[in-house]
Amino acid sequence: MLSLVVFYSQTGTTKTVAKTLAQSLAADTEQIISNLSNKSRPRLAMQALLKVHAKIGNITKDPALYDLVIVGTPIWAQNVSSPVRTYLARYKNKFNRVAFFCTYGGSGNDKVLKQMESLCGKKPVASLDVLAQDVRSGGYVQRVSQFVSELQE
Repeated sequence: MLSLVVFYSQTGTTKTVAKTLAQSLAADTEQIISNLSNKSRPRLAMQALLKVHAKIGNITKDPALYDLVIVGTPIWAQNVSSPVRTYLARYKNKFNRVAFFCTYGGSGNDKVLKQMESLCGKKPVASLDVLAQDVRSGGYVQRVSQFVSELQE
């Protein structure tokens, strides 16, 4: 199964999970780049809260070429990050099968996973939510292994 892990990460937390997933699945990766700098974090958070789309950089990997696309987002203001919102809206018709993951510091994980499903218009084959503190401590690895097992079934 040819897989692609697509993610947006500003602090590195979501990127850490994405890289672990990609390594476990021997998957390709695509990092979504926002055209706003890290100095614009309040603006990006406001975009997420208002559910608007962010400008993102060019995507280099065509999701239609993959059997499975796994999309990861940090949670901002209990919403999907605006760069991932843009990616899902732009490429949803190219997904064969999808899975989702999110990283978060407080709450909103169930809400965000449902938002991703709604934005994509497809039910995920599996989903994963990971607390940022578990990523920092390394405690997320077992959860990623379980997620990978679900994806491979």
